[in-house]
Amino acid sequence: MPPPVSLEGNGEMLYARVVESSSRVAATPKRSEKVALFADLLRDVVPSAARTVVGLLVGEPRQGRIGVGWATMRDTRNVAAADPSVSVDEIDRTIAALAATTGIGSQGQREHLLATLSARLTEAEQRHLYAVLTGGMRQGANDGVVSDAVARAAGAAAADLRRATMLLGDLGAAAELALSGASLDVGLSPLVAVQPMLAATSVSAADAVALTGPASVEWKLDGIRVQAHKSGDTVRLFTRGLNDITASLPNVAATIAALPVDRVVLDGESLAFHDDGRPQRFQDTMSRLDGTAAFFFDALYLGDRSLIDDPL
Repeated sequence: MPPPVSLEGNGEMLYARVVESSSRVAATPKRSEKVALFADLLRDVVPSAARTVVGLLVGEPRQGRIGVGWATMRDTRNVAAADPSVSVDEIDRTIAALAATTGIGSQGQREHLLATLSARLTEAEQRHLYAVLTGGMRQGANDGVVSDAVARAAGAAAADLRRATMLLGDLGAAAELALSGASLDVGLSPLVAVQPMLAATSVSAADAVALTGPASVEWKLDGIRVQAHKSGDTVRLFTRGLNDITASLPNVAATIAALPVDRVVLDGESLAFHDDGRPQRFQDTMSRLDGTAAFFFDALYLGDRSLIDDPL
């Protein structure tokens, strides 16, 4: 029997409910059962908590990695509480506070925040939070499982949810829309990072062409994947992981800012070169980001129109 859905009648979901669902998902090898279990949980999630719950399910807090390692979690672990009492919202507020705590004296403040929370968590909740904050979630359920569970819980088409996730760059944001009953037809917006198209493996070139149809082939130079956005005077550069690296690539940012267009989104690679024009090794490129140049292979948006559904 799962723990109660709400806390003190105020509609907040108990963290224990998320932990219980995660435990049950880890115990079954069947993908369909994993999707069904998470869907049952997500039906009880208020839309405003969707980003938090999805982050806890996939093991990636909505605040991103906050620099809390296993040693800190070990040193701040308290005797576990007997009964669940902590809400999902309290977990989210604590993670947000940890992310915002930096500078001189921050280590002690972070340890105090974690120790205070740990004292109120059950043993199962402590283990789950440890896995979430240290990147050690092991439950046999990836983003795809959670995405399908969100779609089922919301009564939305799985393909529509995946497309919204791609265009928003955030499964949690797409889940919030879906669970609120809002349209998932979000479109591509400059300055909002888009999940990149990634290469996939194939047994042979013939098999790949059979799958894709007519294709063009070009040399691949190993650099930093860069998604470049421009809207008016604002330029933002994102990595493959959707991290903002605008400040780290001044040459690329200047190139994008100088383009004679008001709004554009480009996808490409940033590389460093030797004086004779030969590309430098990837590790050398990473050591001198401020000296890289960009080479773009796809235009995702131009002017006032998305190009993602147009053929290359």
